Amino acid sequence: MWHDTYLRAVLQPDYTYASEHLLPHLFDALTAHALMLQECGVAHAGAAAGHLRELRRAPFPPYDPRVEDVFFTLDQELAARDPQAAGALRTALSRNDLDMTIYRLSARLRLMRALARVLTLRRVLLDFAGRETETVIVAYTHHQPAQPTTLAHYLTAVENNLARDTERMFGSLTRVNLSPMGAVALGGTSFPIRREVTAQLLGFDRPIENTYDAVSASDWQVELSSVITVTSTTLSRVIHDLLFWASRGLLSLADGLVQGSSVMPQKRNPVALEHARTKFSKAIGITQSVILSSHNVPFGDINDPGPDLQPPLNSMWQEFREGVELMTVSLQNPIINRAEWLREARLGESPVTELADAITRKTGCGFRQAHAQVKGLLATLREQERTVDTLTRADLRGAGIEMTADELASALNPSEFIARRTTLGGPAPAAMRPHLELAQARLARDLDHHTALTDRFVGARTFLAGPHPATESPADSLPAAPHPTGGAP
Repeated sequence: MWHDTYLRAVLQPDYTYASEHLLPHLFDALTAHALMLQECGVAHAGAAAGHLRELRRAPFPPYDPRVEDVFFTLDQELAARDPQAAGALRTALSRNDLDMTIYRLSARLRLMRALARVLTLRRVLLDFAGRETETVIVAYTHHQPAQPTTLAHYLTAVENNLARDTERMFGSLTRVNLSPMGAVALGGTSFPIRREVTAQLLGFDRPIENTYDAVSASDWQVELSSVITVTSTTLSRVIHDLLFWASRGLLSLADGLVQGSSVMPQKRNPVALEHARTKFSKAIGITQSVILSSHNVPFGDINDPGPDLQPPLNSMWQEFREGVELMTVSLQNPIINRAEWLREARLGESPVTELADAITRKTGCGFRQAHAQVKGLLATLREQERTVDTLTRADLRGAGIEMTADELASALNPSEFIARRTTLGGPAPAAMRPHLELAQARLARDLDHHTALTDRFVGARTFLAGPHPATESPADSLPAAPHPTGGAP
């Protein structure tokens, strides 16, 4: 009998977690193993697959302190039904390769869900940007007003980041989606099994080629944590800007995403964004526990990066999911104060780079000299406590610059500043339109890729969970796996 402390601190929490989060993957892995054994001619393996399909539809037994874990609980249930089938299922099987398979299947599912939410956020950002291609904002560098740009320019920059995060997630998936099944304890088996069949049945790209690696590796969990860290970091920076804009009345969230004050009637606190920021911070914090649990431990089958790591990973996915969802709804229909943003751009100093550019074009003096002249003009205005929009031709003549009134007005017009920046990646509406088209096309390709993978993984589970003819080869009912290089379809 287990010690009470070990039961309370380890076995019962593990059973509860596995029952709530891992059971479908356990049934998938064992059913695929049974079908592979059947194809290899192992007696009673087909019966084991049939029993597993029936058991997965029945209520799973509650925790029993006399039974170590969910695997042995299921093993006992199967043995009670058909001892020969239970015996066949244990052929070339260890909890070592089984557990790592279950963890990879779980991670694959959670990663696919995370991808779906990131893809949705990208679509929301591009739709938002499409409405704001001419909305002037003031961009900041080093916490100071820098240059005019458009809200669309900012939003597509964020989407570009998320497109790279999508690439990282798809890349991680190719390294997650490898099958440990058949590695057994670590040294493989003397039975003539076909690991590639099990991999195909489970929707994996291929078996992990080295059986020791199959039960020992935690690099894929560290990589997933790193990807979530990268994406969460970017989105937390965007939230910083959104909250800054909200604090100045430039952006307001829709009703249902703000809270008022019990004392101050005017308050519309953008709490959805504050909670999203917290969730990204928590997700990043949890990723560190994943990395540290895999650090400075033996390279072999151990609990640290195995069962002990699954609840933190679950919390990481949950915090990330809720953060992305809160951010997505916040950006679907915010209220934009375009007039106030334009006013800031017109009254502030952000357009003066274009004044230096205009002086350079008109005089041929070179930008270095024009930069110094404009810097001197700004110093004079500040001494006189004047704003840039009050700059006159007389001020320019005092600095040795000749320019018509129209040329001066054009050089200080934020909208014209933006319209002139038509080079690749610039904010001009003429440049943004093809940029948005390219981004939409890229998003469509990523959505198609995600849909194809989803169909493949759902198809694998549907086949494993449902009946199939005894005369049919299991692998024949599934689409072919990708090329052994592990490339995604």
